[in-house]
Amino acid sequence: MSSQLRIDVLREARLDLKFLLERGYRKQSVLKLVGDKYQLSRAERSLLFRSVMPESEAEIIRSKIIGPEQLVGRRILVDGFNVLNTVEAMLRGEPLILCDDEVLRDIREKHSKYRPSNLSENALKMILEFLKNAHVAEVKVLYESQISRSGEVAGLTRHLLSEMGLRGDARTAKTVDSILAKSGEIIATSDSAILLRCRAFIDIPKNLAQAVGARIIRL
Repeated sequence: MSSQLRIDVLREARLDLKFLLERGYRKQSVLKLVGDKYQLSRAERSLLFRSVMPESEAEIIRSKIIGPEQLVGRRILVDGFNVLNTVEAMLRGEPLILCDDEVLRDIREKHSKYRPSNLSENALKMILEFLKNAHVAEVKVLYESQISRSGEVAGLTRHLLSEMGLRGDARTAKTVDSILAKSGEIIATSDSAILLRCRAFIDIPKNLAQAVGARIIRL
């Protein structure tokens, strides 16, 4: 996919988008304007949408990032599909984008369906192994119940938690975003709307990226 992304063009488009966002224009409106100007593909527009934000928002999110050493003995809530999709993209060799807020994100758009693959279990094991090695006290993984096969994935996660000797649970919920944002706990997600409202978060994919040899783009 990275071969289809025109990085030089995207860097120019990013400057225009950032300029307009800093002046208070709505993201959706200016993304269309900038996207049309540079004749950006759907994938290129998605990359810009996920990676570029006003500096005031980026600064708030950056201030909440914690490292694995700060997870010792702590409880963590994980945005299941959000983290899982990014780690799966990493394992598929898809490019990831290091965004204005220093969060690592995949560039796929959100979908209402999830299709477990042969990478699903491997990705979950990597995520849970990372948390186990960080010596967390408890893990709770939340999956949106509206997404197909969420119950199946939650069941697999519970099985792996038990198998790995990690204290925790996995379940589905209709309001995952709200639960995470209001929890007051350390969370794991790359959803900027949640990160602006949470107390602190860990970027699990970013912490796994070097070991996996992830392909990372920074505009």
